[in-house]
Amino acid sequence: MLKLAVFDLDGTLKEVRDPYAYLHRRLGVAGEGLALIARGMAGELTYEDWLRMDAELWSGALQADLEGYLREIRYLPGARETVAALKARGVEVVILSAGLLFHSQLVAAELGIERYFGNEIYFVDEGQGPAVSGEVRAHVPLGSKGEVMARLQEELGVTPAETLSVGDTRDDIPVFRRAAVSVAVDPDRPEVAVAADIVLLRPDLRSLLERVHAYAPHLW
Repeated sequence: MLKLAVFDLDGTLKEVRDPYAYLHRRLGVAGEGLALIARGMAGELTYEDWLRMDAELWSGALQADLEGYLREIRYLPGARETVAALKARGVEVVILSAGLLFHSQLVAAELGIERYFGNEIYFVDEGQGPAVSGEVRAHVPLGSKGEVMARLQEELGVTPAETLSVGDTRDDIPVFRRAAVSVAVDPDRPEVAVAADIVLLRPDLRSLLERVHAYAPHLW
């Protein structure tokens, strides 16, 4: 039986694929953010440094404002219903994101999810409410999702044969490999689609559970 369902967040449960670039745009530092992306992708920065430099661009921004921007990002059609249906079956639903931890926390609270992962941006209250300090901690660096998934399964006592994984980018492929059924949602690269058992060609989760049941009826 299916015991664990692990979802990526950005581009999988919610529409925007890159929350860092999204917040750069909303905060008026898109150009600086693009320069950091180029340096990060070229291997000039460690992931922790890349994350810290992203956060430094937002230094002083109020947490309440950032949360407001992130709440504006719409859920994919069927996201809420899919999570609710899995939970009703007793499946543990987990968010495993290389995005922002406080975004994962917001979504987890809205969907009733107990476990969530993401990269931490620290806030400090200087009188107007918590604001970005520029300090960070990378809990889920790029390329590490498979390791986080393995630790999670060990902690929960769940095997890959009892796991569903859902994602949309190359960073999710190691997570796919640790699941009985993997689903690529509107994959951003051909290799992501190839790595998945099921491919949803549009950013829409309404058919997800039906497709999983057809592919692996023994899990239900």
